[in-house]
Amino acid sequence: MGASSQNNQIQDVLVYAAENFLGYLSVSVAESVSTEALSWEGQILGSDYLVWGLNHRRVRLKFKDGSEFDVIIRPGGKVSRILDD
Repeated sequence: MGASSQNNQIQDVLVYAAENFLGYLSVSVAESVSTEALSWEGQILGSDYLVWGLNHRRVRLKFKDGSEFDVIIRPGGKVSRILDD
């Protein structure tokens, strides 16, 4: 699950866009918010998302525990989960 710091869980995730593997990112998710929760937000650590042009894009994150979520990458590396309609 990665290292923990300041009540956040740091997780390495695989990033996919339209079923194409883009690479890995480290994402910080608040400990009080489970990745299984209906709604959660995270923060990409570092600036790799800018290099990949992920700002304002919809991507799929795959966590080590097998969970997968469609998310939008917001300005500043903020990750917002997309809820299914």
